[in-house]
Amino acid sequence: MKVAVIMNAGAGSIGADHADERAGAIQAAFAEAGVEAAVHRCAGAHLTASARAAAATGVDAVVAAGGDGTVSAVASALVGGDVPLAVLPLGTLNHFARDLGMPGELVEAARAIATGTAERVDAGDVNGRTFVNNSSIGLYPLIVGARDAERRATGRGKWRAMLTAAWRVLRRFPLVAVHVQSEAGAVLTRTPFVFVGNNAYQVGPLSLGQRTCLDGGSLSLYTMRCTGRLQMFWLSLRAIFGRLDHIEQLEIQRVSELRVELRRRRVRVALDGEVATLDTPLCYAIRPRALPVVRPSAAQASREVAA
Repeated sequence: MKVAVIMNAGAGSIGADHADERAGAIQAAFAEAGVEAAVHRCAGAHLTASARAAAATGVDAVVAAGGDGTVSAVASALVGGDVPLAVLPLGTLNHFARDLGMPGELVEAARAIATGTAERVDAGDVNGRTFVNNSSIGLYPLIVGARDAERRATGRGKWRAMLTAAWRVLRRFPLVAVHVQSEAGAVLTRTPFVFVGNNAYQVGPLSLGQRTCLDGGSLSLYTMRCTGRLQMFWLSLRAIFGRLDHIEQLEIQRVSELRVELRRRRVRVALDGEVATLDTPLCYAIRPRALPVVRPSAAQASREVAA
């Protein structure tokens, strides 16, 4: 087996100062698993182009080594093709790797790729941009933008800067006026966020933010009706400790495509944890089984769950 590894040197648990060390560890992990691996260190802006070039070299898989933003960028190069995406979860949260059942430890993850099977999963699309987890407008993109500004200004770490940014944004409690159209109907509302997931997210307190199905062929749309910070905090607590589908202020729909209209011509949009500015309206669609991926074998996935 031969793979090309696209490594984001700035991913959460890598960092530019340790990139050479991590590249060597990745090479060694794949060698131990009997896989020939070429590691390509890339800056974030070049991940998609590097993955596209690597896929054209005849490799068996292109491996995204980093967090969800890295995975999304590499997936953008592979969606609609036949070269599968594999994931080494080296970022901060690693949502997509977790939903695939990938082990979190490097050597185990390399072994899971070597012994895994090729499958096809769904990809989300908004205005021609691919996402593998979710996309949103409203609070989250504002908080991420404020977090990045805080890090540039103070040099703080990601989590500390995120807490400071969240406090500042939530104090203003911005609401966005949206008109959402889909086959399920039309919704006109003012909401703190519009969240669109690639397939359905779990709604229980112990599984919030997880998906059990990546090829269900639908988008999950979440909008919340609330008029102030205190109500939003209360609803958030209910979401964390209860069930989302029991909150009457939360609208949940399963759709194949939707259109989000806003009063502004351009809007900040979160895509798998990264933020881009897109033209409106936002046109979302699901691309069923458009993304080939490498998933761990059933035995490997069972060991990961047990661990």
